[in-house]
Amino acid sequence: MSGQDIRETYLAAGEFFAGVVDKIDVDGFEAPALGEWYVRDLVGHTYRAFTTVLSYSAAPADEIELERPVDYFLKVLGGDVDHKQVAERGRAAGLEIIDDPKMMVRGFAMYVKNKLDELSDDHIMGTIAGGMRLIDYLPTRTFELIIHTMDLAAAVGVNDEPPENGLEATMQLLGQLALYRGHAPTLILAATGRRALPEGFSVLG
Repeated sequence: MSGQDIRETYLAAGEFFAGVVDKIDVDGFEAPALGEWYVRDLVGHTYRAFTTVLSYSAAPADEIELERPVDYFLKVLGGDVDHKQVAERGRAAGLEIIDDPKMMVRGFAMYVKNKLDELSDDHIMGTIAGGMRLIDYLPTRTFELIIHTMDLAAAVGVNDEPPENGLEATMQLLGQLALYRGHAPTLILAATGRRALPEGFSVLG
């Protein structure tokens, strides 16, 4: 993908997310969603795909430490991921937008779109995993937006289809994660109907 394609794919994923949030009933934000998260928490966690782009771009790094989107996930997943802390960040973000989730999500979708117009592809972001170029970080946020918006749509009974370019980018990252984390043979055999996936299988695990 070109830099422009990567930007457009991220923004399309953001629009997919905002569109699903627009369809949530006012009382729907308190419904169960994913694991220990309620809908409000899941929306808050997913909305961080906007806010981290803004915060990391405002704190640039001095050097590039991670050169590919998959490197970001390999670094994060290779450490001791504190799932309780991740869940708590989702709840905290959900509280940030509790007064008007739809307006906040739409507002930040526009804010991040405008911010991207100011940044070059080579702007080095100071991410939680290390310095990355903007254009290499954005696919990690597309990945989060697509997967968690699909979670959200399922939780609230919305049938919106993810954008094709977002699905392509997500599938590409999933394939790379399967390869580098030793799950490629299992995934290939299952995807071609030769063997069922083991219970609880995940390329993130």
